[in-house]
Amino acid sequence: MIETSGMFNKIKSLFVVQEPGNPKAAENAETIGSQVAKPEHKPVSAPAGGLATSDGMPDPKFTELLLKSIEANNIEGFDYLEYKNSLSSIANVIPDEGMRYKSAFEMAKTMGLTKEKLIQSASHYIDVLTSEDKKFKDALQNQKAKQIQGRADQLAAIEKSIQDKQQMIEKLSKEIEASKAQLGEVKKEIDGAIVKIDVTNQQFVSSYNLVYNQIYEDIEKIKKNI
Repeated sequence: MIETSGMFNKIKSLFVVQEPGNPKAAENAETIGSQVAKPEHKPVSAPAGGLATSDGMPDPKFTELLLKSIEANNIEGFDYLEYKNSLSSIANVIPDEGMRYKSAFEMAKTMGLTKEKLIQSASHYIDVLTSEDKKFKDALQNQKAKQIQGRADQLAAIEKSIQDKQQMIEKLSKEIEASKAQLGEVKKEIDGAIVKIDVTNQQFVSSYNLVYNQIYEDIEKIKKNI
């Protein structure tokens, strides 16, 4: 087993090529990574299959999170990590990859490591990473629910409110048009009533004058002739 002192830095040196990280991705890593539970030991199993692929770039925060999980689940004794360390130590001495893997394994055998144990221990770390992947996806889904779904529900409520108000506006517009039509009819009725009343008044005055004048003339003639 790699010595406890500086263990994480040693593991990190085996996997990581230092590159500047994306500040925004680092910020997201802190937010989501803080929600991932402390890794637990899992039974050894073979890798699920195939190389993991991604369209993004590695981020230091996420890489550190995964490597710390590997550190926390480091198997006692000489295992895959020590074997990988041996590979790294002879990289400049043995340039041929195949020979390098064979030579490192010959050294590992002196420490009691077999090919089966080497693959099992490497598979163990695959399981550790798979567990972290699940925890991360669960945390990410939780973040989506909080930050996206909550806003999506708010968006739907606003859209519904706009739709309701639009329908209300359309309803009021129809009522206004109906009221305008009714107003026009009432105005016509008023104008008709005014004309009718005026004609009636003129007719009454004419009739009144007709009778009044006859009686008045008769009174004058009576006064004059009798």
